[in-house]
Amino acid sequence: MNVTERSRTNPCRRACCAHTFRGPSNRASEMGRVMTLGTATTVAVRRVREVRRVDSLQLVAAAAARVQSWAVAAEGRRRTRQVLQSLDREAWQVTQHIRLPGGGHADHLVIGPSGVYVLESRAWQGVVTVDHKGATITPEGRPAAAWIARGPHCALAPAAVALGRAMPTSAGSPRHAPRAVVVVWAPFPECLAVSGGITYVAGDRLGGWMSEQPRRHATEASRSERADPVLAHSLG
Repeated sequence: MNVTERSRTNPCRRACCAHTFRGPSNRASEMGRVMTLGTATTVAVRRVREVRRVDSLQLVAAAAARVQSWAVAAEGRRRTRQVLQSLDREAWQVTQHIRLPGGGHADHLVIGPSGVYVLESRAWQGVVTVDHKGATITPEGRPAAAWIARGPHCALAPAAVALGRAMPTSAGSPRHAPRAVVVVWAPFPECLAVSGGITYVAGDRLGGWMSEQPRRHATEASRSERADPVLAHSLG
């Protein structure tokens, strides 16, 4: 009787032979499972690292954008302050960093013979154009990189209306809301444009533009000067 016949007649030997035959295949399968698990773990770790790297880059980009926004506003305020300092102090009252009704601040509140102006200043990097969407900034030489300016200045018009409502008026006198103005310190071919209730004025035209506006009655100017001091609180 040969080995094959003995294995057929002996269950123990048949089981042993079967176990011996399947052994290498089982070990290969187990090794395959281990390798698959190891590969999956490696891929998962790599993906986590990539996500963390992307998150880190996004955080850095967001921080850089905030710093850039602050720098743009700070440089704009500095230049506007120089222009306002040249105005006749007997005719114009200038307050820096005013607190607005409902929260938020504006760079300057200017009161003079032609009315009241709430100013926000921006020194954008690029050429400025204004249309119904607001201000669009086009980096010089890179028209495809144009972007629409967003930020606190976009809420200036309703804030100016709220400020005007908070100012006292006498019976029978018209109520004129302060004009919301964004002072542009960047190439601005139009020099003057209006969008969304906001007047955009080139910085070097600001003083002359305010002085050229129609004069209002002296009593109205004096009422404006008595605006709630909390709204026109100077921090500078």
